Amino acid sequence: MRLKTLLFNQGIFVQNVRSVGWIFIAYLLCLLFAVPLRILMVTSSRDDYLRMYEFTGETLFRFSSGFQMILMFTVPVLLGIFIFRYLQVKLSADYIHSLPIKREALYQQNVIFGLGVVVIPVLITGLILLILSSFVDAPNVLNIGTIAAWVATTIVVNVFVFMATVFVAMFTGISVFQGVLTYILLVFPAGVTVLFFMNVNYFLRGFAVDYYLDHQVERWLPFVRVGELTHTPFSGGDFLGFFIIAIAFYLVALFVYQRRKVEMASQAVAFRVLRPVFLYGVTFCAMLLGGMYFGQTQGTFGWRLFGYIVASLIGYVVAQMILEKTWRVLGKWKGYGVFVVAMAILALLIKFDVTGYENRVPVAENVERVYLSDSAHWLSTRRPLSEHEEAIYRQQHFYEDRENIDRIINLHEEVIAGERSYDQNRRFYRQAVFYYELTNGRKLVRAFQVPVEFYTKPNEPLAKLMESEEYKYNYFPVLRLENTDEINHIRISSNRGGHREIIITDATEIKEFHQLLQKDIKEMTHDEFTDGKSWAWIEYSLISDDRRNYLNADWKKSYEKIEAWLEARDLARQARFTAEDIAFAVVGKREAEMIETGRVDVGEDFKDREGTIRIEDVEELKELLDKSSMVWNDEGKYVIAYYYEDDLNRPHFETISAEHVPDSILQQLNER
Repeated sequence: MRLKTLLFNQGIFVQNVRSVGWIFIAYLLCLLFAVPLRILMVTSSRDDYLRMYEFTGETLFRFSSGFQMILMFTVPVLLGIFIFRYLQVKLSADYIHSLPIKREALYQQNVIFGLGVVVIPVLITGLILLILSSFVDAPNVLNIGTIAAWVATTIVVNVFVFMATVFVAMFTGISVFQGVLTYILLVFPAGVTVLFFMNVNYFLRGFAVDYYLDHQVERWLPFVRVGELTHTPFSGGDFLGFFIIAIAFYLVALFVYQRRKVEMASQAVAFRVLRPVFLYGVTFCAMLLGGMYFGQTQGTFGWRLFGYIVASLIGYVVAQMILEKTWRVLGKWKGYGVFVVAMAILALLIKFDVTGYENRVPVAENVERVYLSDSAHWLSTRRPLSEHEEAIYRQQHFYEDRENIDRIINLHEEVIAGERSYDQNRRFYRQAVFYYELTNGRKLVRAFQVPVEFYTKPNEPLAKLMESEEYKYNYFPVLRLENTDEINHIRISSNRGGHREIIITDATEIKEFHQLLQKDIKEMTHDEFTDGKSWAWIEYSLISDDRRNYLNADWKKSYEKIEAWLEARDLARQARFTAEDIAFAVVGKREAEMIETGRVDVGEDFKDREGTIRIEDVEELKELLDKSSMVWNDEGKYVIAYYYEDDLNRPHFETISAEHVPDSILQQLNER
């Protein structure tokens, strides 16, 4: 009887039923509409319903998925606001806390009632779905396992969001503010991490912001994880994580509630000790947001500084207005001065790299393997990779050969030494991402912005790396293919548009071609690797385990062996365009806007431009074709437009460096 008195008060129960009972009814009706009714509507109106998207997956979250997600993130929040509304209204707070009920008992009764409102409708809906499974033929979605998973997941998310709302309620005395802060809390870990990392990236050279954001942040967003339920069910870790955080919210909220003063109702922040935390927290986040916005849109230090100052001022003033509940706060600048000094010290500490972060390079003996690429994507992707993707895409960037590890470390040191001298106004940039797996189990990741020429111009460590057997073995999947019996056919098609294509299906010819292509690749130099000069695309169609996969390569202009093999069989011209297919070519200097944009404005007919010359001689056309490149970088000083006999209205554009332009053509260009 004593326990009943402590945990249950009939008056509080009746009051809760009157104030939030409608949420229970509305939520139950919404769930019934979203899932069971939706299933009945579809199955009764279509005979082929089993082929529909909702019925093909083993999950009930595909039915009204967006609506279900909205319910999970609105119903518990509304419930938490209404059920603890008495905390935010002074008269209600005085009355409730004057009753002979301990705060702990009052808190627990309200929480238990709220949990019942968000849990019982889900259980009722699950029971109805179970009954529905007895007469609706939908085995993928209407089975005990799928229904139980849907019920458990929905309940866990509801409880998590509800307890987050209760947690926030203890720290504020304004209901609207409670709702706003609840959603801020749900995105805060990820949001503040993104803001901080993006701004650190401006001050700290080598900071791999893309790796950390792609690899870590998404998993901290409940909205994102719940949105993935249509294709990725909760794992045991997900259930445990949501449950533990909900328990933490419950315990902290109880602890805070027992120490909260009644007179804090209607105050934005219910504890005076937390007012500076709120004030400077808002100012700090606003500053980071302003710096990130102007840093991303304008890209210069001056604009970033402008963003930091203006946004932090706005954040400071708005936070003061919320705390003081008046706009008359313009005289309170002392606190902002303290904030500015603290941020200046923090910025200097990061900028001057007191920890040695920027120049830290591992010792080769301590490195097990290293990843080098122009992107961190394959390091940070959360999607499970198939065996084919792992072998073809991710593995190609890892190196274990000791000489290559030394070369990559030397390359890393060269980037550190030269990065400050790079022209930051260049239009064309790529990343250089270094990822070291160390013998002690730790990892070191760095990422730098480097000019395109970093990969294309001669650079001894990079050139030696790219010419190494391991690099080519990693980069070219065709080198890793030993059994040609796996090849269904090889397709070679022109990369200059039009229809030029051959398909090799004979097993003997496939084997011969494959062996010659491997030899050509192994003999390729760094310059040939990066010059962008190719005739056609090569596609291997593989069949294994009843699945078809594809390997791709280029037919580079430097590949003499496969060219001779194709010429001997009169196949080369069928797979690529030659000078005989070209009506004429137009050559002109690459103008400023072409360098800026990396393209030609095809809206204006290139052949009529001033300063261009027309080439019709077959030998000169052959020479241009042999030397021109599809890469648009600073080396391509001239533009070539090839006009094909069968399509004069759509020229194909390439570039050519000044040193490769035939003398006779260069002389004509200089005369223009």
